[in-house]
Amino acid sequence: MTAIQLIGRSAAAAALVLGTALLPATAHAEGGAARLTLTVHDLHGETTPATTTLTCSPAGGSHPTPAEACAVLDQVSGSIADVPTQAPGTACPLIWRPVAVTATGLWNGTPVDYSGTFANDCVLRSELGVVFDF
Repeated sequence: MTAIQLIGRSAAAAALVLGTALLPATAHAEGGAARLTLTVHDLHGETTPATTTLTCSPAGGSHPTPAEACAVLDQVSGSIADVPTQAPGTACPLIWRPVAVTATGLWNGTPVDYSGTFANDCVLRSELGVVFDF
C-alpha cells in the first residue's frame, strides 16, 4: 500500500468515526428540541398582543426567562394544559378582564397547539406562571 493510499484510508476512517460520533448528538438535539411561539392577547383590545419565542434543549429564544419556562414545561412533557397551578395561593382580583393565550410549535417532535382564556392577567400568571410571563 502506498503512502497516499494509507493517508486516504486514514482520512476516510477518521471522517467515518467523527461522523458517527456526531450523529447521536445531532439526532438528540433535533428530537429533544422545543420551539414554541407564545402569545398573550388582552381581549379588551387596549394593548397589542405580546408574542415571544421559547426554545428548549438548549433554553433560549426571545422569552425573558427561558430556562425557568422550559423547566416548567419539562415537568409535563410540553403539555401546557397539564401545567399545575404555579401560584395556588395567589389572591387575584375578581375583575373580568379576559386574556387569551396561545402556544404553537413543536415539543420533542410533537406538535403543540394550545389556547386558553383566563379571567385576567393575575389568574393567568397564577395558573401558568413563568411560561406566559413576558
